[in-house]
Amino acid sequence: MTEKVKRCHPKAYVDKTLAIIKPEAVKYADVIEDIILRTGFTIVNRRRVHMTPEQASDFYSEHFGKMFFTKLVEYMSQGPIICLIIARDNAITTWEELMGPTNTFNARETYPDRHS
Repeated sequence: MTEKVKRCHPKAYVDKTLAIIKPEAVKYADVIEDIILRTGFTIVNRRRVHMTPEQASDFYSEHFGKMFFTKLVEYMSQGPIICLIIARDNAITTWEELMGPTNTFNARETYPDRHS
């Protein structure tokens, strides 16, 4: 009688996250994408879109009712954006570290030499 051998195949666990290049930064997309790649990410998918105010409102619905919501929707629907699905190990943590604080006051305090 032959014995069955269970084969183990290594699994690659890679995290993915969404990166959005906002309207005023689209002209710097090549530079931004180069930074993303140099940080060890792979760009899995890239799409240039122009969100309608309704789409932007739906996308940012978690912020509905906050003081900045209307301006955010207007800003994100004012022109094209580039949406990237990026991947690497620890993608979310690495992306958050690369981006820095989301609060503009904290960002200016923490990274005064970075441009907004």
